[in-house]
Amino acid sequence: MKKIKTLLLLALFTLSSFNLFAQTSSLISDCDDFVDGPNSTWPHVLVATTIAEGAASQGAQTYTMNVTSLPADGANVRVYKTVANGNDFFGNPVALTLGSNSITVSAVAFDRAVKFQFSSGAIEFGALSLNGEDSDCVIPLPPPPLSLISDCGDFVSGPSAWPYVLVATTIAYGEVSQGSQTYTMNVTSLPADGANVRVYKTTANGNDYFGNPVALTLGSNSITVAEVAFDRAVKFQFSSGAIEFDALSLNGENSDCVTTSTVGIDALDTQYGIQLFPNPTTNDLTISLEGINVVDIVIVDIQGKILLQQSDLFDQERINLSGYIAGTYFVKIMTPEGSREIRVIKH
Repeated sequence: MKKIKTLLLLALFTLSSFNLFAQTSSLISDCDDFVDGPNSTWPHVLVATTIAEGAASQGAQTYTMNVTSLPADGANVRVYKTVANGNDFFGNPVALTLGSNSITVSAVAFDRAVKFQFSSGAIEFGALSLNGEDSDCVIPLPPPPLSLISDCGDFVSGPSAWPYVLVATTIAYGEVSQGSQTYTMNVTSLPADGANVRVYKTTANGNDYFGNPVALTLGSNSITVAEVAFDRAVKFQFSSGAIEFDALSLNGENSDCVTTSTVGIDALDTQYGIQLFPNPTTNDLTISLEGINVVDIVIVDIQGKILLQQSDLFDQERINLSGYIAGTYFVKIMTPEGSREIRVIKH
């Protein structure tokens, strides 16, 4: 029932004009790419090629599947093929694992049949391809929104070596300018020769101060300029416009240059309090729910690849990210009223 509920939710969100949740996963039993198998042990079959396809059947045959959920007792895949004399050959069962699974049957010099047989229809997958052709049973999530500094209107023109500037405050802001000033940027791509950021600020006597260049790195970058007792200007100067990012905030205010698509976000914000903490994290996330008892989640990486689908999470349940590399991930939280996406940084 959990899988059915998740699939119904995903189908519901597909109808949304925002199109955030297309059919992002499928069960083998629900996918028309599979035909009936020879018996109850191998009930679902992916046909790679048949003898009727002639010379095309002689080429290498490959299936690749990104498995997101398996039955409690596991599941297997095996190869069926015909050999040169026309006899049947059955390969040894191979246990499927969460994540990418792939088998390639080598090319031959005769016409033959090749099929991949699966032991269960309760295998859930987020991606499937057969001989390089993607299945229509799942539609990948769109990649997360990105921006180049050169394309973002939050930056103004700077001096030649520092052509892009993020203005945190100016003397004209008066007392407000005395507070601490912070920029945070999650960098997803850098120029081949790297890029730097430095602080410009005015001092108590009105002179200019330029901080040392700091090399930007992939992932989260942040600088805080401490508060003072006088009015001043603070700016963050960047050496290149070819810096790509998927999150940017200045003094706690998120940039409009990258936007997160949401469905029913107003309803969720009004009705429910849903939070993930700590964020950034080095290991686990804890989900906090107010006004709702249970939610479903999907975690995707920065390329939009589904890494985890989990149903029926309750308040204060933990989500284990210890096996993920450092980087940016997106946790899509689904409820019957809609969904929202929370960006998570893993250190």
